Formats: sequence, C-alpha cells, structure tokens
Amino acid sequence: TSVIIAVVILNPSEAFPLFGFSEEESKPKDSAPAIPPEYQDKQMPNGWKMDPQVLAAGKAIYEGKTNTKVKCAGCHGEDGTPTRKGRGAKNFTDPSETRDSNAHWFWQISEGKRRTKMRGHKKHLTEEQRWQVIAYIRTFVKSSK
Repeated sequence: TSVIIAVVILNPSEAFPLFGFSEEESKPKDSAPAIPPEYQDKQMPNGWKMDPQVLAAGKAIYEGKTNTKVKCAGCHGEDGTPTRKGRGAKNFTDPSETRDSNAHWFWQISEGKRRTKMRGHKKHLTEEQRWQVIAYIRTFVKSSK
C-alpha cells in the first residue's frame, strides 16, 4: 500500500489508471457536447431573426400561450433571466451563456438537456415553432448568432 500511496503523491497522472480513471476525466470539460448528426445541419430559415411575425410567434411559445406544455419563461424568466424555479437554467441575457450555435439550441430544445430539468419539446412543437422560439430567445442578447 505504501507503493500506491507514493505513486499517488509523487505522480498522480500515473495513479489515475490504477483506480479506473484517465487524466482527461479529471479535467473539467469546457466544450459543449457534440451535436448529434441529425441536428448538425439544422439552420434557422433566412430572415427569421428579425421578422416581427416570427418573433411574436416565438414570444407566444416562450410564454406558454401557444402550448401550455411548453413554457420557457417558467424557468428562464419572462425577461430571459432564470427564475427561482429555473435555478441553473441558461441566462438568455448573458452573451457568454448564449454563444452556442442555432443547431445546438435546436437540438437541445428538441431533445432536452441531460441531467437538467430541461425536457425535449419535439413532441409539443413543430420544427417551425422551435425555430420561432429560438429567434425570440436570441432577442434577449443583442450580440447573438
């Protein structure tokens, strides 16, 4: 046991495999998860980011007026700032939390976000409606993609 303790203390990177860990697992993961192939090429229709009708439809979805099963504002807040219920949810007013690609957002709105309260909404929203809500969410930050 003293040999193992010495290895752990003197060279921890070589000790990780002894316990079933790799050095990569010990480092925090900064990058976003890979988008599944079926969502990688998804793109918001041209002109939708600034279209008043699209944004109005997206706002109605976000607020839960279009479909009561989908109310983004319940967790993300009416103004894009997370509510108490949505503790840990993305803050849509913070540019650093909203820099993911539109394809990434489409995937997470469709399928949900693992290990969070965020559920997928592809059963509740059409593809068009998912793009409308993404367009609306992007209005909370002026420097959006």
